[in-house]
Amino acid sequence: MWLSYHSLAKGEFVLWQMTIIFDLDGTLLNTIDDLGYACNYALEQTGYPTHTIADYPRMVGNGINNLIRRALPESERTEENILRVRAHFVPYYNNHNCDYTHPYNGIPELLAALKSQGHQLAVASNKYQAATEKIVNHFFPGIFDVILGERDGIPRKPDPQIVFDILNDQMVNDQMVLYIGDSLVDRDTAANANTPFVACSWGFVRKEALQEAGVSRIIDKPQDLLLDVYIQQSILPQYDVFDGGHKRDHAETVIRESIKLARAYNADETMAYVIAAYHDLGLKFDREHHHIHSGEILMADETLRQWFTPDQLLTMRDAVEDHRASSKNPPRTIYGAIVAEADRQIDPLTVIHRTMAYSQKLLPEAHFLASEGQDYFEALYQRSLDHLHEKYAEGGYLHLWLNSERNLQGLAELRALIRNEKKLRALCKEWFFRQQQPPIAR
Repeated sequence: MWLSYHSLAKGEFVLWQMTIIFDLDGTLLNTIDDLGYACNYALEQTGYPTHTIADYPRMVGNGINNLIRRALPESERTEENILRVRAHFVPYYNNHNCDYTHPYNGIPELLAALKSQGHQLAVASNKYQAATEKIVNHFFPGIFDVILGERDGIPRKPDPQIVFDILNDQMVNDQMVLYIGDSLVDRDTAANANTPFVACSWGFVRKEALQEAGVSRIIDKPQDLLLDVYIQQSILPQYDVFDGGHKRDHAETVIRESIKLARAYNADETMAYVIAAYHDLGLKFDREHHHIHSGEILMADETLRQWFTPDQLLTMRDAVEDHRASSKNPPRTIYGAIVAEADRQIDPLTVIHRTMAYSQKLLPEAHFLASEGQDYFEALYQRSLDHLHEKYAEGGYLHLWLNSERNLQGLAELRALIRNEKKLRALCKEWFFRQQQPPIAR
């Protein structure tokens, strides 16, 4: 397994090899002309009307049978007719699937860069297996470690089985995975496989359609994927050692919300993405000044200079420094407001559980074993109650700089719980007794 070490502002961490899974049509290759010509040929041979090549992008993405189904007149979309058309499509496409097909600009260079970094590459396609293998090996010989298409008995994407089959291959690393595709089918496949997803805007689905469907991370150029690989491989794993409220799932949620807010405020989504990825890294040094350390880490990372100007990096550092909830001053830029708002994540139960967990960290049980007359739960509860009042109750120090609907609703629900101390106590006690270490009998 490939690995190396990378220094990043006062610390070192390991970079592990990744497995990067690519969709084929619309992601690696522009195959639409050959697909359209093959489908039109098959339609002509079976007596059905044809389509312009410009019509075909909206028909592809779910395998050859579904392409044919969409191409047939609505009244003719029977399984028998689909198979009749397919009988002409497959032989023609087998002989002509590389006539007009070509890699998107920048894809060969991207693959070469990823390969030189030691990553394992795979293809996951809904195109039938024989054509998938032929086309990939024709355009990218020796590049991909695993090539999988549609196979008998295996459900098509968005079923995640194709991803699981790739990750079960002995050639790949199933610990760090990234999936890239151009469609909502790919988005759903990655989600079903619980795999990070990056959408590309150069494929068969318009960027606006991806955005309207709520797709988070969208890149416009193949080389931009190298930034996502770097973040997934080098930055997010650092959250794994933090406390329960600041692990990788927290960073990933802040990333998603930051991109959503950047889109709403017409800000640079990539800047917002990276700011969110770095915002809590300073916790490796201390909690009190972690926002300052996080900004220092971002500025010290020379790798980021491949994608951002010095002025952009300064703006990003300021945003990271401004994200802290206890800050009394408003963020200096929209980017600070975005990451601060995204970081709030005011889900009432999550806030309560995180507060109890942090209280438990500050008040370890061993301290109470040596103290007479103290009840451990009551000490944890009182410390948590004080913090909830100080931060979240009316007049608390928490600020919502953008007043997102999600946070306003969550804050209202949390404040109602804080006012209802009987219910709040019950929720805290329920959390307490679910912990692996049961409280010591008094």
